[in-house]
Amino acid sequence: MWPKSHIEIKDHDEKFNEGNLLTRGQTVNDVPDDEVKSVELVAGQMSLHHPRIVHGSGINKSNDRRIGFVIQSYIGTNVKQVLGKNSVQIARGIDEFNYHEIIQRPKSLMNKEDLLIKKRENQNLQDIFYKGSDKKGNY
Repeated sequence: MWPKSHIEIKDHDEKFNEGNLLTRGQTVNDVPDDEVKSVELVAGQMSLHHPRIVHGSGINKSNDRRIGFVIQSYIGTNVKQVLGKNSVQIARGIDEFNYHEIIQRPKSLMNKEDLLIKKRENQNLQDIFYKGSDKKGNY
């Protein structure tokens, strides 16, 4: 992780390269090795960081898969999505702005209606992530 790199937005190359799990294969060049800090995790631990902080990971050398969990759209109700549309679930408080469609928690595991909502919302996110791109990641 490159400490304080979130303070100023960094330019990214969009490589769409194999093995890069980011939607566009975003890569920041010229990261100063002497400023990078290692965050070593053991099984069951997780790292939380600002979405703009430059971070990455080396090759998984274990015999097990690496699992990542991302909360893509953790936003306040006052934030208006301008690149597309996305629905929200209200974590707390009241939505006084009505910028987003509010969806409820899933009714049950593998509920058909909920799966259709998930498919629609994933498509909405892809429309946002790939807006202006002539390529699409393969993740």
